[in-house]
Amino acid sequence: MAHSNQEIPRDQWASYLVGISQQEPSPWVHMESIDTDSGDQPLAGRLPLREISLETKGSDSGAVQIIVGREGAEITHRILHPERISAELDEASGALECLEIGEKGGKTLIFFESPAGAST
Repeated sequence: MAHSNQEIPRDQWASYLVGISQQEPSPWVHMESIDTDSGDQPLAGRLPLREISLETKGSDSGAVQIIVGREGAEITHRILHPERISAELDEASGALECLEIGEKGGKTLIFFESPAGAST
């Protein structure tokens, strides 16, 4: 399966992330953090995406917030100072397969799977 990578321009981050959050049905994801000091760390495995957004106001302006899980059992991961966002897409279908959010000293990877392939 061929892939293509697409860097998301900073001025489009907010709208791009909102578009991902509004997909129906919600995609299932698993997340990993890769840090130059501590290596790969799993953050969440195979859970429905509830929201991914860019904070645009207040002291957390510029932070990316990712919420996964079922209602009442959510996991929230925040990236306070993101430096870049890139998307890995399936070339044939254009489907988002992985979102990479880079920050100083590491990155967060969000892997997407088809909701049809997920069990509830």
